[in-house]
Amino acid sequence: MTASEHPPSDYPGRRAAERFPLNADVEILEPISANGVVINASATGLRIAIDKQLDKDTVCVLAIRVEDNQTIEVGRVAWSREFPDGYLVGISLVEES
Repeated sequence: MTASEHPPSDYPGRRAAERFPLNADVEILEPISANGVVINASATGLRIAIDKQLDKDTVCVLAIRVEDNQTIEVGRVAWSREFPDGYLVGISLVEES
């Protein structure tokens, strides 16, 4: 892979918040219906693999499930990359006021 093929979250210096692996199911509830998994997370965002395309800057409502716990989050698509088996997407979490 060349540097231009790496999603932004592959570079540790790109974000101020530390990332950690997270194996969780994710469902996009709005604006489309999509399913996938969370690959890693930080205090400010998520890296997810999903089955449908989301365009950059799309605001999404996500249901994230870890074991028996579910949380609902709102996020904005920071970047999206297409792969043969789906999409890899960076989500910046939006604080609700």
